[in-house]
Amino acid sequence: MSLEVQVQEVNSYLSIRAEGQYSLAGLSGLFDRVKAESDKSTHQGVILDVSKVAGTIPFMDMFVLGDYCSKAWNQSFRIVLIFPEVGIYNFFETVARNRGVQIAVVPNLGAAIEWLALL
Repeated sequence: MSLEVQVQEVNSYLSIRAEGQYSLAGLSGLFDRVKAESDKSTHQGVILDVSKVAGTIPFMDMFVLGDYCSKAWNQSFRIVLIFPEVGIYNFFETVARNRGVQIAVVPNLGAAIEWLALL
């Protein structure tokens, strides 16, 4: 099952929302879509809301996805992911950051906007 994706340009950032059932292929495809959308946009910041993606991401998938996004995403843009349970996904954030991605995982939109404003 693929993820449903909505893309909007909002003030100073690109907002991308996804929902559906988690799969490694689905999230990898979403990361490719984030790259394509950010390449078309003049915004340097992306808020990716995956709080409506159902299912638990296996720990090893977090590693694979963190590594994947470091290869797929342009290192010059900043991206913040909204996950419902932030603590669980810190490993994903760490893997991506260790590979040069300017990324944060936060619990809500307010925290996401605040993080983008700090950079």
